[in-house]
Amino acid sequence: MQSPTLTPPPAIPRDVFAGRRKRFQSTMAADGVALIFSAPVRIKSNDVHYRFRQDSDFYYLTGFGEEECVLVLTADHSRLYLRERDRSRETWDGPRLGVEDAPATLGVDEARSIGAFEKDLGELLKNKSTLYYRFGGQDATTRDARVLGKANEVMQRARSGDYGPGTVVNPALILHELRLIKDGHDLEILRECARLTANGHRALYRDTRPGMFEYELEALLQYEFRKGDGGEAYPSIVASGPNACILHHIENNRQMQAGDLVLVDAGADKYHMNADVTRTFPVSETYTPEQRDVYEAVLNAQERAIRGTVAGVSMGEIHDRTVRDLVQSLIDLKVLTGSVDQQIEEKAYQHFYMHKTGHYLGMDVHDVGSYYDHRAKEPRKLEDGMVCTVEPGLYFAPDNEHTPERFAGIGVRIEDDVMVQGDTPLVLTADIPKSVADVEAARRK
Repeated sequence: MQSPTLTPPPAIPRDVFAGRRKRFQSTMAADGVALIFSAPVRIKSNDVHYRFRQDSDFYYLTGFGEEECVLVLTADHSRLYLRERDRSRETWDGPRLGVEDAPATLGVDEARSIGAFEKDLGELLKNKSTLYYRFGGQDATTRDARVLGKANEVMQRARSGDYGPGTVVNPALILHELRLIKDGHDLEILRECARLTANGHRALYRDTRPGMFEYELEALLQYEFRKGDGGEAYPSIVASGPNACILHHIENNRQMQAGDLVLVDAGADKYHMNADVTRTFPVSETYTPEQRDVYEAVLNAQERAIRGTVAGVSMGEIHDRTVRDLVQSLIDLKVLTGSVDQQIEEKAYQHFYMHKTGHYLGMDVHDVGSYYDHRAKEPRKLEDGMVCTVEPGLYFAPDNEHTPERFAGIGVRIEDDVMVQGDTPLVLTADIPKSVADVEAARRK
């Protein structure tokens, strides 16, 4: 049977994944073993599956997108358990890489059939002091019992001179620190995600008209993402009118009217990287005076926050500064009264701004990595190569008793993806118009 062509994505060469494995292995105990499992298959309805998406940690180390796999690492060896070639199944589900071709294709030292993993598990754990294994989480109950039960079984053989792992370390503690700093290959893919995302948002600027439904805009986004061989990084939020005050509105079923704002939080994914962008624009061609007041308050806060996304500051510091800017704007708009310090202390702003200003971004939309430096006992400082979102907003829900009537139903969020590089932030999504003048010009085209 001829082998299929299944390789890591062309944006990342095979040796990059090998380098990632080496960096992880360099942190392992000399007599440790790591078990990294692929993502489970998820059922959508009866015998229909959701589109498979590989576990991010597994993909980070292998670049391999098949299900039913286990990567086994020791300090100096890599072994991949995966499915064998099967013509009958491949007729239905598509080609598999197979055991024979895995080492050369993926750069691992050895490959074996996934069917042998259970039989080999005891031997893999024997005479290993430390087990690197992510326990808990979704779908892990049976697997936890199997792996930890086998570890305990090996430990019971002490009389024979063997020993088993007495320490279990979550590999995420190591992998997530590695993933937090993006390399040049990551940046290339993030730029591609940003490009597809820009195509989607620009299509909405061009084609949105009063009378359309939110789901029609969602369809335009999906078309632009798929046209570029990407997909949705998360369910797109298309929230018009008062729906914009619902932070995670994904029903996308309201008919948009002239005079509405529409808040669109949507990003493309490709090669296991993600963009995450929000724009808020008028369904008609121009903002009303009230909409413009709120929009410019958010935009000014966002632009200041982006300028402050530099090495040596924490995400918490960026958020605190953004809160001060938004509170000052709320006072200027006569939504709040008193001093900025007083309103922050009383948390009155949380009636209108109730979320954080940003999060890490990468292989997961809300990407991994610690926000707190436990060694220094302080919030973690940003470093070159980190990528995060900057996304302030103001939301005046019509059923919020604190909402002034003139702003009722107005919700605005503006979000960009920013890479930290010294004191000059790199805005990956800068090609998507966001100034009032640029947005209105794009709407008139």
